[in-house]
Amino acid sequence: MNYNIIEIKNMKIKYGDYEVIRDISFNIKKGEFVSLIGPNGAGKSTVLKGINKNIDLSSGEIFLKGISLKDITFKEKAKIIGFVPQEFNISFDFTVFDIVSMGRNPYHKRFGKVNYKEHLIVEDALKKTNTFIYKDKNFNNLSGGEKQRVIMARALAQEPEILILDEATSNLDLHHQLDILELVHWLNREEGITVISVMHDLNLAARFSDRLILIDGGQIIKEGTPDEVLQEDVMNNVYDMEIVIRNNKLLSSKEIVPLRVRRAKEDKKIFVHVICGGGTGEYIIQKLYSERYKISAGILNEGDSDLELCRNLNISFVKENPFSVFSDESKIKMMEYINQSDVIIITDVAIGWGNFDNIKLIENIKNKRIIILHSTNRDFVKGEYEKIIDKFKKYDNVSYVMNLKELFERIDK
Repeated sequence: MNYNIIEIKNMKIKYGDYEVIRDISFNIKKGEFVSLIGPNGAGKSTVLKGINKNIDLSSGEIFLKGISLKDITFKEKAKIIGFVPQEFNISFDFTVFDIVSMGRNPYHKRFGKVNYKEHLIVEDALKKTNTFIYKDKNFNNLSGGEKQRVIMARALAQEPEILILDEATSNLDLHHQLDILELVHWLNREEGITVISVMHDLNLAARFSDRLILIDGGQIIKEGTPDEVLQEDVMNNVYDMEIVIRNNKLLSSKEIVPLRVRRAKEDKKIFVHVICGGGTGEYIIQKLYSERYKISAGILNEGDSDLELCRNLNISFVKENPFSVFSDESKIKMMEYINQSDVIIITDVAIGWGNFDNIKLIENIKNKRIIILHSTNRDFVKGEYEKIIDKFKKYDNVSYVMNLKELFERIDK
């Protein structure tokens, strides 16, 4: 049944006189994976504290399964919500089994012990999180990733309908971040557990979440699917930086590429024209853009990922239709950009008959610096490109680099 398992109406939360959460309202349906995103200090964790009954609301109301949170005891709430914090520290030497068994506390009377049935529930939680092998180990002797899985197991031992994760992967390396989130996603999809998370990694949030809620300054800026929320104009303003958002075809999700923080910085006076294609120019163009060089690119075929990047960054480029011969108009436009440029970069792009004119157009240029990122086996014009490369070797204005580090060192020289 797809009903609102959480309803938040006009929530306001203050710390002293400072209003952290300013009249926000949203619903979460049963079985959803929803992530709260936004910059530091936006109020995301405070929203989770309100849902988890760890902080009082200044005004507004939260409904859990249709019942006001005010009317739900902490024990009753703990049977519905499992909470996984950013980190969990404990002074005493409890075993992993002891820690996970604490998840059964909401079902016990005071000083109650884990019976056989509950013992099986604890074991099941350990097995689902791949922590059963640690059950007799001291919790404090585990690694950070192992500890987070144990805390996840403790939350699962509560048999919750909702899992709340407050930056639960922030202190972990990439392997353990993905490990935890794949487990949470599996629990969401296979066990039907509703997930509410706070995530700073926007790429992981886009990949795993059904819905995103973007919060800034204690207010909801935008909510919806990752495609609806992750829009460049919105994200650039909220994070006060320049961001490129593109589709990751491998993962079928949005991919966020942070380029540069908005701050007073002088533009470079060097104009760079990039001959690229097939994705070979993406990193180079992004780096040049982040360093504030003037840039142009081309000639590129419509649909090329390098062209899409130029379009997203509002960089000048020359385009042609796919599988078409370069027109005279395109060649003239490219020569305009080349004549304006101080440096021409040829990326490690494969040269075929379709894009060979890009090279032919600069074959006799001797008054501009040309930097070639050169490797073998990219000549698909029966050696004609290599003939031009050999010709370039006689020019003082042409230099060859074998890697990107050397390329960027050469640009300013």
